[in-house]
Parts: sequence; C-alpha cells; structure tokens
Amino acid sequence: MHVSSKHNPLAMLFAMLFPILACAEGTDAETRIRELEKQLQVISQELTAMQQQMANAKEDKVNEKGKSQGNPVYGGFKDGLVFEDGSGDWKMQFNGRVQLDYKSFDPDEWKDDTFSIRRARLGGAFTFLKDFTVRVEGEYASTNDGSKGTTALTFGYLDYTRWKGAKIRAGQFKPFFGFERPQSSNFIDFTEPSLATNNGSIFTSTYDRGVMVYGDPLPWLNYNVYAVNGTGQNNDDLRDSKDFGGRIDANFAALVGINNAVIHVGASASDGSIGFSTATGNGITQGTESNGNTFFSVTNISGTTALPSRFSSDRSRFGLEAALAYGPVKFQTEYINANFEGRHAVAGSPHFDNDIDVWYANLNWLVTGESYANAYKSGVFGRIKPKNNFDAKDNWGAFELGVRYSKFDASDFKAMLTAPTANTAFTSEADAWTGGAKWLLNPNARILLNYIHTEFDTPVRVNGKESEDEDAMVMRAQYDF
Repeated sequence: MHVSSKHNPLAMLFAMLFPILACAEGTDAETRIRELEKQLQVISQELTAMQQQMANAKEDKVNEKGKSQGNPVYGGFKDGLVFEDGSGDWKMQFNGRVQLDYKSFDPDEWKDDTFSIRRARLGGAFTFLKDFTVRVEGEYASTNDGSKGTTALTFGYLDYTRWKGAKIRAGQFKPFFGFERPQSSNFIDFTEPSLATNNGSIFTSTYDRGVMVYGDPLPWLNYNVYAVNGTGQNNDDLRDSKDFGGRIDANFAALVGINNAVIHVGASASDGSIGFSTATGNGITQGTESNGNTFFSVTNISGTTALPSRFSSDRSRFGLEAALAYGPVKFQTEYINANFEGRHAVAGSPHFDNDIDVWYANLNWLVTGESYANAYKSGVFGRIKPKNNFDAKDNWGAFELGVRYSKFDASDFKAMLTAPTANTAFTSEADAWTGGAKWLLNPNARILLNYIHTEFDTPVRVNGKESEDEDAMVMRAQYDF
C-alpha cells in the first residue's frame, strides 16, 4: 500500500535526507545510516506522542461541550403534554380544549340556528421548586356574535402548594362556590350549567381576581376561602369593597369506607357587592340553559363607571349541595339563595331588599358501567375514563344518559324588570327540563346531544316575537388535553 508523503511526516523527512545519503562520498555509509535510523526512531516517537496529545485534547473538548450536568428531561401525555426532570424539581404541562357547537332554537325568530365555537382555549402550567405553580390560559373563541376577536385571559394565577391542607392561590381564577361552578366545563353533566349556576344573576362572572386558600385537610374533607374584587373576568376593582366567600364539603363515603360510592354534602356562602364593571353592566340578567336568549333583566342597581360608589347593591349568597353516586348512577342537586339590597339608580326609587332563589336536580347513568366515584376528587366530579376506548375493533367507548330539572325564581324583582318595548319583554320566573346523551370516545374526546325545554312564568318577547317557552337543541363535539 502506497503512503503519501503529504500525510506521513516520516516519509517527508526520509525524502529530504535521501539525496544527502546518496551523495556522501568517502564516508562510512553504514555508520551514518545507523545513526539516522536512531534519530528517525526518536523523531517518530515524539510525533506519535504529539498526535496522541492532540487527539486527547480534542476528545476532552468535545466531552466538555456536550456533557450535561443536570438531570434528564422526560416527556409524556397524561391529560396534557407534560415535560419534567427526574428529580421532580420542575414540571411543565400544556393544556387546551375546543368545543364545537351546533344550536337550533324555537321560536326561530328569537335566535338563528348556528354553528359556533363555544370554547377554544390553550394554556400551560409550570411547576418549579416543587411547591410553586404558575398557570396561564387564554380563550380564543371570544363572543359568538363576533363583537370581540381578541384573546381573553381565563386563568392567570400563582399557587403555593407546600401544605396539602392549606394551599394558596393568587391572581385570576375561578372562585369555588357551589357544586357546578368549581367543575371544569370539560366535565359538566350537560353542555351548559343549569339555570341555578349559569352566568347571569347569581354569578356575574366565572372568573375573578383576588386570593384564595384551599385544600384537603382530611382525605374526605375539602374547603376554600377567598377574597376577590367581585368585578369579574379581566377587571380590576375601582372600589374598596370586595367579595368574601368560602365553601366546605365532605364525602362521607370515604369517611366510613364505602367503596365505589360518593356521599357528598357541602355548603357555600359569600358576601359582597355587584361590581359595575361586570359583563352584566350595571344590573343583573339571566339567560336560558342553552346559552341562548335573555329572559330576565334588571338594570341601574350597581352604579356606573363615572359614579362607581353610587347606587351600589350589596349581594350575599348562600348555597347547599349534595350528590349520591354508586357505581354508574349519580344523583346531584343544589340550591342557592342570593339576596340583593340597595337603591335603584332611577330618581325617587325606593330602597329594595330582594331575593333570587334557584335550584336544580339531575340524574345520570353511565350505561357502559363506569363508576362516578373514580372521577370524584377534592369535592368535584372530573374526567371519566371509559373501560374501553373507541377504536376500529369492537370497542365503543362509554355512553351516558341524563335528565335535569332547574328552577329560577326572581319574583321579588317582578316590579323592577327592565321596561318592555316593542321588541323585548322580560319575566321573573322560569323552569327548564334538559335531556342529554353523551358519547365518550376516550378520556379526552366526547360528543354531546342536549334537548332543553324552558317555560316562562309570563310571556317573553325577543325580536318582536312573544312566546311562553323556548326549545333548543345543542350538539357538541369536544376534545381537551
């Protein structure tokens, strides 16, 4: 094999010395050759050592540059895309949801049949130093009428979770009041909450800003207490008054050791005022369960932006809740009383002290045999996991059927209803029946079909059309992670 002198230092040296050897006359050639061989051996050893040093230095540099001094990072999917290190010092989880609705209404003059995006959210939570969690989530669906196209903040808070029985949350979050409200919209029994807890007169907003202490001091006991602005989502307060509230609940099935069951009893209370900057403006309103038409409206009882301290109305709430679940059957009910006290902004109007009473009861059955107890934790029902996920074989996921009755009674406000016009007229009482079917393809994907019949105490007028009832059909395709 020929070795190029370009790449062999010994060959190059030999080529330089060869002419000298060939031209040497009168000298002892053999002696000189032996001396040169010794010199070449020494040079060869030195070159070999130099090459080894260079190779070692190069390897050390590569190792130093590419070596990680930290713990490995693991990724996976568990109700969200999760990344965490092996020590548990930090974790990052991404979450999102999309709910695609089709709605049909009767009377059709009240509201057009429509495809809509009810919710489209993306966010994440970052846990660091084991005890701290930051969560941020944005709502991209905005309003269904296209009046807003900007992203709205839903969650934006910091948690300190060192003590399981006394965790601390500060920022914008969902205050825990009642049974339906603390539940995620991903897991509620029907497409929307009942007349008792749907956004409106009792709860002017799902989210608020403040601080909350919550936890599970015992395996069967859960509680929370909070102080928030009371002005709703993405609003700071322009008054010193705050909403103070709390909730306590217990699962007696866990206390006495009844397996595969939930015996839930709880109570909630809050005291504060109606913030003028809430989504309901300077009054209180209520819409139907289909998230459709407004049938109740009282205005000018909570001040204005220019005069936030005038005509403010105090609001105190009290609620009772219960749920009984055994295996695939669940009964759930809730009652809330809200008292409003203040003075109407219209000149000469008397002081008022009025109540709104609301309640609902629903019965649900997991036809495929899953257990509701497996989805219950910290005072709420969460994700149901089918025994067999839907696939191309013979597995069809899980099926659920449900029926609900809800009642809204604001008869104390009958004399204060917003004045009727040629296009609108409101009522102070309503009740609704909802029938629902749910197909859970897997823990993260579901399809829902609800039929909602709402009856009004007196005829309601919308878009000039008057009716004593509303019928709505809602179909939803949903995926969350």
